[in-house]
Amino acid sequence: MASLACADNSDSVFEEALHAARNDDWNGLAQAQKRLSDDHPLQAYLEFHRLRAALPDLSPQRVVEYGERYPDSPLPDDIRQHALVAYAKESRWRDVLKVYDRAPRGTELRCYYLRAQWENGDKGVLPQVRELWLSGSSRPSSCDPLFEAARDQGVIGEQEIWERLLLAFDQGATGLMSYLADMQSGADATAGEWLGRLHRDPERLRELPEGIGDERREQLLSAALRRLAYTDTVRARELFEQESANLGLKDPALRERAAERIAWYSTIRGIEENRQWLDGWLANNGSADTLDQRARRSVIEQRWDELPDWVARLPAAARDDSRWQYWLGRAAEENGDDEAARAHWGRAAGQRNFYGFLAAERLGQAPVFSNASPATDDSAPTQPGLARVALLREIDEPQLAWDEWNWMLWHSSEGQRRKLAQHALQQGWYDLVVQASIQARAWNVLAWRFPAAHRDLFVNAARRHDLDPWLSMAVARRESAFYPHARSPVGAQGLMQLMPGTARKVARDAGQTPPDARQVMDPDINVALGTRYLAELLERFNGNRVLALAAYNAGPHRVDDWLAEEEDAVPADVWIESIPFYETREYVQAVLTYRVLFQGLHGNREQLVLLRPDERGTPYSLAMMD
Repeated sequence: MASLACADNSDSVFEEALHAARNDDWNGLAQAQKRLSDDHPLQAYLEFHRLRAALPDLSPQRVVEYGERYPDSPLPDDIRQHALVAYAKESRWRDVLKVYDRAPRGTELRCYYLRAQWENGDKGVLPQVRELWLSGSSRPSSCDPLFEAARDQGVIGEQEIWERLLLAFDQGATGLMSYLADMQSGADATAGEWLGRLHRDPERLRELPEGIGDERREQLLSAALRRLAYTDTVRARELFEQESANLGLKDPALRERAAERIAWYSTIRGIEENRQWLDGWLANNGSADTLDQRARRSVIEQRWDELPDWVARLPAAARDDSRWQYWLGRAAEENGDDEAARAHWGRAAGQRNFYGFLAAERLGQAPVFSNASPATDDSAPTQPGLARVALLREIDEPQLAWDEWNWMLWHSSEGQRRKLAQHALQQGWYDLVVQASIQARAWNVLAWRFPAAHRDLFVNAARRHDLDPWLSMAVARRESAFYPHARSPVGAQGLMQLMPGTARKVARDAGQTPPDARQVMDPDINVALGTRYLAELLERFNGNRVLALAAYNAGPHRVDDWLAEEEDAVPADVWIESIPFYETREYVQAVLTYRVLFQGLHGNREQLVLLRPDERGTPYSLAMMD
C-alpha cells in the first residue's frame, strides 16, 4: 500500500494542483507540482488532466502507457473513454482501435467503437448494429452513421424499421415514431401512419383501411388494444371480447399480449366491470406479475375467502416468501382458522423483512435478525487504491473516492471484498462499507449493511425535534445509503435526499439562511434539515410514521387525501399494501424495517416495534386507489 506519510503536509498543495489541472491552468499546476513528491499517491490524477487536455492530438500510445503505469486505478478507463470520443470526432478510426481492443460499455461509446471497426473494413459489425437499432428509445447521434451503413447494406430494412416503430409505440416515444415513420414507404408507410393515429386515439382501430396486409393489421390491432387498456380499460376489454376477432386479430400471441395489458390495468385499477372477464382469463393465462397483482387486489378489497386461491397460482418462490405467507395468515385468521394463521405467520417470521417482522408481532415474538459475523481474517487489505481513497476523502473529493472504491470492489475476490468492507467500517467510511457489503453479497452481515453511521449527528438532530434518531437514520439508509454526496435523477441531494426547494423552505421556516447546492451536501446541514422536515411531517400526521414516511417519499399533498373517517377505514397493514405507487409502498416498508434493525443492532433490543398500536388503529382510506 502506498504510504500516507506525505498526506498531512501535501493535502492543500495537491488540492491546489488538482484545481489548476481541472481549469487547464498549466502554469499553476507546474508550480504546485514542484512542492509535491513524485510518488504522491494521487499524481495519476494530475497526469490524467494533462492527457485529457492534450486530446485529440495526444498519441494513442500515451493513453496505452498511462494504463500500464496505473493498472490498479479507474483512471485509465476514464482517459480511454475521453480518447475514444476525441479520436472519433476527428475520424481517427485507427487510433480508436489502438486504445480499445473490445467494445466498451455504454451505447454512445459502443457506437463509436463499432464505427471504427466498420471504417477499418470490418463488415462483421453490422449484426451488432442491428441489435442497437432495435430499441424503443432514441439512440445517441454517434450511432447514426452506423445505422445509415446498415440500411445501405440491407441489414436494416423495412422490417427492422417496423419492429422499432412497435417498440417505440409501447414506450410512448412519439417523437421517435414520427422519425421512423418518415423512413417508410409503400404499405408500411400507411401502417406507420396508422400506428401514430392509434397511439393518439386507439379507438380508431375499427377504421383501419384495406391494403395494409394481414400481418401488419393484426399488429396494429394488438397495439391499439394495449394502448386502449391504458386510456380506457373497460372499453379495451369490450372491444377485445366483442370485436377484435372479427376485425382480424386472430394470432394467438398477439391476442395474448393485448389481453395481458387489459388484465394488468383491470387488476391494478380494481375495475369491477372487468372482473368476471379478468378472473376467467386469468384461470388459464396471465404472467406472474399480473397474478401477483390479482392476489394483491384480494388483499386490498379484503376478500379473504378468495385470496388463498390466487396465491396458490403464484410461483413457488413467491408463495413461500414472507409477504404471501403473512397475507395467507391474515386470510386464515379472518376465515376463523387461527391454527393455520399461526402456521403461516411462523413461516413468515423466519425472514428478515417487513412482513417477517409484521408476522413476528402477530405471534408476539421478537423479530429474527439472522445476524452473521464478518468472519474475516486479521490481515489488512493491501490494495494500493486504499491510500487514494483515504486521501480523496480527506480533501473532500467523495466522487473520486467512490470511483476508486468501486473499481477496487469490481476487481477483487469475494474474500477481498469482505476485508474491504471491514476496513471501511473501522475507518468510519459508512457509505463505502454499505457498498462493499452489496458487492460481497454479505446479506447477513448486518454490521456492514446497517452501520450506526453519523450516530451522534442523527441523535443530536433528533433530540432537537423530539424525534426517534433510529427513524431518521433509517430514512438516510434508504435514501442515500449514507453517501453524503448522493444525487437522485430528479435532483434530491445528500444523506436524506432533500430536494433543493424543500431544503430552502425548511431552512427559511427555521429562520436560517437557505443553503446553496454545496452546503446541502454537508452532512451536518443536510441531516439537520432532513430531520426537521421529517419532524414536520410527523407533526402534520399526528405522529403517524406510516403516513409521514409515505409523505417523505411521495409528497405530503398526496397523503393528505389518504385518510378516512372511521367507517371507511382499512387496517394499517392492508393500507400499506394498497399504496398505489410501488416505490412508496416499498419505501414505507423498508424504512420501518430498517428502523427496527438499527435499534436492535445499536440501541435497546427490548420492545422492538414495527408498527405502534396507534399506527395500527389509525383510520386509513383507500381513496388513494382512485
